[in-house]
Amino acid sequence: MDTNAKKSFWDSKPFWCQPWSIISFGVLVLTLSFKLLNNTIITCILGFFILVWWIVFLLLAPNSYQVNNNK
Repeated sequence: MDTNAKKSFWDSKPFWCQPWSIISFGVLVLTLSFKLLNNTIITCILGFFILVWWIVFLLLAPNSYQVNNNK
């Protein structure tokens, strides 16, 4: 086994913090928001925060991890 092999960002995360669960939860929140509240404005506001959350945790965090690990 190669001890110098680099682990992926997602290898160090539990199942509830994987990309599929982050995306699924965001879609679920948006769907429930629209179904329960029936308010497009609130759903759009939630959608904005979920989009920011996805960008931070699905794009920026793994890229930052990769950059820091390659040093």
